[in-house]
Amino acid sequence: MANQYLRASFIACLSMMLLVAGCTSPDAAPLPAEEGTTFSVETFPAWNGTTHLNESINHSAWNNIPYMAYFSTPWCTHCETTINAYEQVIPAGHLVIFSKDASEDYANMSEWHERLEENLNRSIDRPVLLDPALADEVGVFGIPHAVYINSQGYIHQVEIGKRENLTAIQLTWEATTTAVFDPLTGWNHSS
Repeated sequence: MANQYLRASFIACLSMMLLVAGCTSPDAAPLPAEEGTTFSVETFPAWNGTTHLNESINHSAWNNIPYMAYFSTPWCTHCETTINAYEQVIPAGHLVIFSKDASEDYANMSEWHERLEENLNRSIDRPVLLDPALADEVGVFGIPHAVYINSQGYIHQVEIGKRENLTAIQLTWEATTTAVFDPLTGWNHSS
């Protein structure tokens, strides 16, 4: 009786494994999209603010170009290695630094910009803005928080936490610069 039970259990397990085998096969062909299927993606919210240089800027300055929105706070000194890495890779005119801390003690973006330059020992020619409302709208909960936005204004990639690997950042940036979203086919990367 025990032998029959083991045999039945073995056959049942084998049958289950055969049913899920295609799910784990690395060379299985993807299922075609059903007719009428559409893909969705999130648009990065509109924003405006005043930079550390007391200049007004808004999202329209980045229409039709890819960029990164980097969220942090002036008190986050461990975030400086990440902004250092992003700042080295993301080209000029494609990175905006936002503070998510609305407290009065950290509202001076000029001071934060100066401290960044001093601590990184080089000039940082990137706009630095205070925008806790944008951070809330984007869902920034941990810092550093980087959002890669493609030229259509769609969120292509989000990275939360410390980043120092310049090659990995470069690869993600390059993928973002070529990423095109189509609601019928999803993300396509042009060359």
